[in-house]
Amino acid sequence: MHNLSIMRRPAPKTLSKELAQQLYETSYYGKAVVVTDKPVVLLAATRKQWLAQIRILQHQRASTLNTTKIAEIKRQISWRQAINFSARPPEEILEAGITFGTAETFVACPPMCRTAYITYEFSKERLYMLTSWMPKGGVVIFYE
Repeated sequence: MHNLSIMRRPAPKTLSKELAQQLYETSYYGKAVVVTDKPVVLLAATRKQWLAQIRILQHQRASTLNTTKIAEIKRQISWRQAINFSARPPEEILEAGITFGTAETFVACPPMCRTAYITYEFSKERLYMLTSWMPKGGVVIFYE
């Protein structure tokens, strides 16, 4: 994991809510992957939290008269709605903005992404293979 930033975070009560918030903050910089042992389940839960955050923004937009703030909130809503999620194994490159998969999936097709979230433990060899195609300055976040 050469030239990658490593972050360790404690396991939150609700991983999907934490991921939705973190993905919002980091996906501005490029594609992201979430390495999990249950990709479909975590994708569904995280997507639900993502949509809940969109509803909160829509409520904020409806409750303000400030045109500058309305324009900013509209931009955030549009950007969030444009992000796509996937739990399908990538063929060659990541097609979705946020891809969920197992370590085996990403070792078979290493992700070229800016951010990787690791939610379970697996061998260091797989971790190195998984992160080998990440660009310099990429971020790997471990949930313990």
